[in-house]
Amino acid sequence: MIRIVALLLFVAIGGKTCAQYFQYSQYNFTSLRVNPALAGNTNYAEATFLHRTQNTGGDFKIQSNFLSGSYPLLNPSTGKPWSGLGILVHSDRTAGVFQVQEAALSYAVHVAVGHLQTLSFGTSFLYQNRSVKLDGFTTGSQYVPDRGFDRFAFSGESFSQFRGSHVTFNMGLQWQQLNRKGLLLNYFGISIFDLNKPVSSFTDVQYQTPITMVANAVFKLYSIENLSIFPEGLITLSAGNFSANVGARFQWELNGDPRTIGDRVDLITRLVPGRSGILGVQLHRETISLGMSYDFPVFSNPSNQGALEVGLQVRKLVKTRYQKMREKRLAEVARKKEANKKPVAKSNITAVDSIKSATPVDSAMQTTARADSLKQTTPNPVVNVGPFAQQPLVVERKVLHFNFEFNSADLDEEAEDFLKNLAHTLQQNELLNLIIEGHTDNIGSDKFNLRLSQRRADAVRHQLIKAGINPGRIKSEGKGMREPLNENLTDKQRAENRRVVLTLVQEQ
Repeated sequence: MIRIVALLLFVAIGGKTCAQYFQYSQYNFTSLRVNPALAGNTNYAEATFLHRTQNTGGDFKIQSNFLSGSYPLLNPSTGKPWSGLGILVHSDRTAGVFQVQEAALSYAVHVAVGHLQTLSFGTSFLYQNRSVKLDGFTTGSQYVPDRGFDRFAFSGESFSQFRGSHVTFNMGLQWQQLNRKGLLLNYFGISIFDLNKPVSSFTDVQYQTPITMVANAVFKLYSIENLSIFPEGLITLSAGNFSANVGARFQWELNGDPRTIGDRVDLITRLVPGRSGILGVQLHRETISLGMSYDFPVFSNPSNQGALEVGLQVRKLVKTRYQKMREKRLAEVARKKEANKKPVAKSNITAVDSIKSATPVDSAMQTTARADSLKQTTPNPVVNVGPFAQQPLVVERKVLHFNFEFNSADLDEEAEDFLKNLAHTLQQNELLNLIIEGHTDNIGSDKFNLRLSQRRADAVRHQLIKAGINPGRIKSEGKGMREPLNENLTDKQRAENRRVVLTLVQEQ
């Protein structure tokens, strides 16, 4: 009976206590519960399950389960998500007596506000049902002399009033910035729950649910080689009461390639003042994530004497109908070409040389090596100018890949550093002029790609002008998709075609 009274008191004041909108420790797995604006904000469809077992000072456990799904709606022309749908189901059970069940439907709209930056606005409707079931407890009315308690007899009590439900409306705003792999670098979001302040009647006493505000943020503080440190925090404010979950995430990249998504491991260290500390580890791959965390008590809090969370998330890349049809058509063309392929005589490369490189730094290193080999086949002497091997009156062409993203003309830091070295070379030799050609892959119309390639060439030209080079010495032009290096059949081949060709010309 003491346990029953304590449990009912715990339930009765639950609606009035601090931060009643409960958040999981691994809240990156429960994004739709943090902010409805996060529905479908990537190119991946996601399904997530998270289980939490929490011990309490009342010698009973709280079992929580979270299940969600998210699906992006892609722009047919860019292949990027412009909106998304989300659904979640959440359940709390306390000693098989107190139960909270929730179901929500979310919708979000995503707008690009800069290079790899997105601003999202989302809304959700949530249905919540709460109940207390005391079927497993008995009273004196069920006691039969010489036989014991008859659980099927009337207990003498009616608990039908311990039940309540309501529908609530929520909304949120989220800004985020990705890296070139598509992984989160920085984000900030704010969401408001129970905007309609629904009336809840869990007992005979009715009260209005207070509005809850949630703010979440993370930023990349430090990075060295494959290690990155991200301070992060989640703050909840409800009815004037404040709750915080703050700490840092240490991320170790298992794949050092700056252009592809690889495996990574996250170490989570957080603190919830007044409740517990949190330690966790998560493994992320492109299509699956696994996580486990433990809350350990660091303060005197009877409601949390330790909690274990285990999470699983699976993802699948979503493609537009145009992308699927096009890849299928190109794959069929490739198979036919491979079947009809005949030996072709290879021509020797002479004065004009095209060097393919994964990065600008590799291109510069390979240029000098290739120039040395040209000395044996060309009659003209070679003049070394910085990272370029220049022959008088002979065109030297360099194919550089600046890691252009799809539909982007922005340069990264590595490209800017390379262009600084190029500017230094041009400043040392006033007779050198530069021709810049921008190229694209074959996704999109010819007219669109011509404009995009011109933007890429102009981006390189503008960077050199900023470095002090006379604009009259630099010519830029866009070639679009008219001069591909390959057949544009795969993502790797298309990435090779998103390039800039630099041609150095020396005046007489």
